[in-house]
Amino acid sequence: MADRTVKNPKLGLALLRELMVDPARFSSDEEVLSEYLEPGADPDNLLAVLHPRSKQDVEKVLEVARSYGLSAYTPIPWGLNPPRTGFVIDFKYMADIKGIDTRNLFLEIEPGVTWEQLLPELASAGVRVALPAAAKSPYVLESALEREIVLPASSYANRQFSTFHAVLADGREYRSGADALPDSVSHWREDGGPNISRVFSGSRNSFGIPVRGFIYLYPQPETRKVVVLGLPNRKSACLLAQRAARSEIGTEIVLVNKLKARGVLGQDPGLSTWSVAFGLDGPARLVQYRQKRLDRYAVELKLKPRKGAAKVAKSFTASLDGPWYAPPVSLGFYTNWSRVEELSLVVEKALKAKGKLAQMVLPVKRGASVYLQYDVQDGTRDASTAVRRLLPRLADRGAFFVNPTGSLAAHIFASQPEYLRLLKDTKRFMDPENILNSGQVVEV
Repeated sequence: MADRTVKNPKLGLALLRELMVDPARFSSDEEVLSEYLEPGADPDNLLAVLHPRSKQDVEKVLEVARSYGLSAYTPIPWGLNPPRTGFVIDFKYMADIKGIDTRNLFLEIEPGVTWEQLLPELASAGVRVALPAAAKSPYVLESALEREIVLPASSYANRQFSTFHAVLADGREYRSGADALPDSVSHWREDGGPNISRVFSGSRNSFGIPVRGFIYLYPQPETRKVVVLGLPNRKSACLLAQRAARSEIGTEIVLVNKLKARGVLGQDPGLSTWSVAFGLDGPARLVQYRQKRLDRYAVELKLKPRKGAAKVAKSFTASLDGPWYAPPVSLGFYTNWSRVEELSLVVEKALKAKGKLAQMVLPVKRGASVYLQYDVQDGTRDASTAVRRLLPRLADRGAFFVNPTGSLAAHIFASQPEYLRLLKDTKRFMDPENILNSGQVVEV
């Protein structure tokens, strides 16, 4: 990527201030900018934060970036470390829910819509959405585009968006799938011709700035019951969860240790060492039948689960109706059931002196694979450094990280140079001046 010379950034900054009009939508205050930066990052490379209100605002902002050699960054949960002079685009004011289509089960939103804003609207409309199990931010479209793990991962795919609209670095609008067709209202995700939509997923806006997305919705079930079973250890909890997942029992199947359960519930209503929560949906007789099957599986596997008290089930029911967030110091990856214990022991050994380890296990695609999440609570000062050092070791042992960034991405791509070359070629094609999130995912 050719280096770009910054052409009078002060003049570009003045134009950006004029574009935002409302003083609340522009800030160059150092204290405000520091909130977007990774600890230790160079603050001099970040000039301002902008809050656009529309696609047209984003197009104008990127025009200034191109004209004055500035980079356009978007917030990243772990903080920006901008290598080039530029500004941040924060979507806080692009937060309109454009439509809730209860017939075709599509949700149309802008990138600033949060889970807390959305869920009451969906409840009023009588529909629901797949909720994140380890969200890094409160934004719905970001969670979908980054393919974050969802609580009902056993039943639903992690790709929870159909189509999206984005503004490219050169100012053109990109529409994925059927949305690229004139007057299309179907929002089918298949692309005609070269399919480049997939590069946007997990890219942290390195190929385009999203301005609208269409998220899948689901009808409310006739009956819903959350059953919570307590088990003495992770191994026995996994045995029961794997059997249930592969028998298509449970919309949600979530395994959590006591520390994780206390965190998501906000209390300890009588938790076991490990809890397995099953969200049973459907007609009342089917829900009852599936609950009986869980009891049968426990007998067949020679397990003696402790049935959670009514208070435990009630707490989990409420918790599964909202998003679960991952703390700043955490890690998650995919693996096979047969390797859960092995890789968990590696994580526990590496982080045992760095803080309390809250753990979660989620069956994926009816138990075809499994997702492991570890959150470090009350961590030491060097806990985040310990996690970063651990990630390459886990990758080398077969842990699959869906959206690697930074040093982990560099480590993984070192063994897949052709894939990295493809990413670089795509970046050069779509963003030849390296304007969008320069160097924030992988340096290209």
